[in-house]
Amino acid sequence: MNYKRAFFIVGIILIFSLLLLAQDIEEKTIYLKSGGKVTGKIISTDPETGDIEIQTAYGVLEIKGEDILQEVVSIILKSGDRLKGLIIYEDNEKIHFQSDYGLLKVNKGDIEQIDYELEKGEGKVSKIEEKFSLGKERQIDVFYDPTGYVLDKGTLYVSGLSWGFGITNRLQITSKWSGYFLGDFNVRPKIQIFRKGSWEKEHALSIGGHIHMRYIPDKYEWTEKTFQFEQGHYSSEGWITSPDSTIDLYYGEYLRIGSKVELEEGERRYNDEFGYIESGWVDIDEPDNRQYYEVFAAYTFSRARKGKAGRISHTLGAYLSKFSKSDDFMYKIYLGGAVDIRKNIIFNYEIYYDPWYVEWWKRTGIFYYEEDELSKTKPKKEYVSPFHFDMGFIYAYRDWLRFGIHFQPYIFAIYMKF
Repeated sequence: MNYKRAFFIVGIILIFSLLLLAQDIEEKTIYLKSGGKVTGKIISTDPETGDIEIQTAYGVLEIKGEDILQEVVSIILKSGDRLKGLIIYEDNEKIHFQSDYGLLKVNKGDIEQIDYELEKGEGKVSKIEEKFSLGKERQIDVFYDPTGYVLDKGTLYVSGLSWGFGITNRLQITSKWSGYFLGDFNVRPKIQIFRKGSWEKEHALSIGGHIHMRYIPDKYEWTEKTFQFEQGHYSSEGWITSPDSTIDLYYGEYLRIGSKVELEEGERRYNDEFGYIESGWVDIDEPDNRQYYEVFAAYTFSRARKGKAGRISHTLGAYLSKFSKSDDFMYKIYLGGAVDIRKNIIFNYEIYYDPWYVEWWKRTGIFYYEEDELSKTKPKKEYVSPFHFDMGFIYAYRDWLRFGIHFQPYIFAIYMKF
């Protein structure tokens, strides 16, 4: 097993280990009027008195209902209305709670977000940081690969490389403004086909595309070429051609798609006495910025974590793309996810299949450079796995300012949302 396969396997194990740690066991945190809290699995409850039995790490405890702090919820409906009250009862379809307007029953499918608080007496409340229905970020992308979500109407975001705007609640546009300096007008519309469910379980599907007028995609292909050289050496009489007057020299490397391999103009001479090229070195001609087109689809399934401590989202998506300097249609299939670790921290992962992607540490010129690019033996195509992975974190320093770090380029991210 080579180091790349081992590295990929270790990365996959790490991702799923983090996901398993993010899954919630069936535990509940009970907050007490005394200021303490108890965490464990609820064994039984008394519907009349509110008394509970809870299995903790240090045994079974009985807690009186009168000692338990009431949960206060602030509910934001999909209509934009906001409600606040005490949770009385919750089933699979509705939340029953007491508000200033009386006993209300709200369908879970009508709820956009819930924030949980604790009643402190005299109308004072404090946030339960460990319990929230939605973090500070519902992601429209995972490492710039789209999810099923779009920006809310009127929302603007600006990052170090791109910007986006929610035209309606189902339609957004984004663009890589960094390409404007190279004359690349580009636009990436995305429309949400449907979004169903509630804050507990939700499904969303979006489709879209990306049009570039002057762009070189980050795609690579194995390129081989054979060149014929005159074989000989220098003597006091000058250049002397050997009896075997010619020799075939070979080139092979992963290059950006659309690149051409040629030799510099002039004589092609190979010194067979010392084993090096006298003249005729390789010239790699990368493609000019040209039109590049993508279409994509992304389906996202999102659910609340047990205990209402944020959400877990998974996205399955696919691309089909075409670069005008290549005859090939390219594709990419990805599975991405997001886990709310805290209300302001998201763990992201992505596993994707892309036969045209080469990790940055495997590209010529970053960590190594082959001075003699031609070889007397035909190069063996190095295996590059079409399966790749990425992982990282997003931290919301403020509601409008976020920072990110992940494994694949671009490694650092910063963006603002208004």
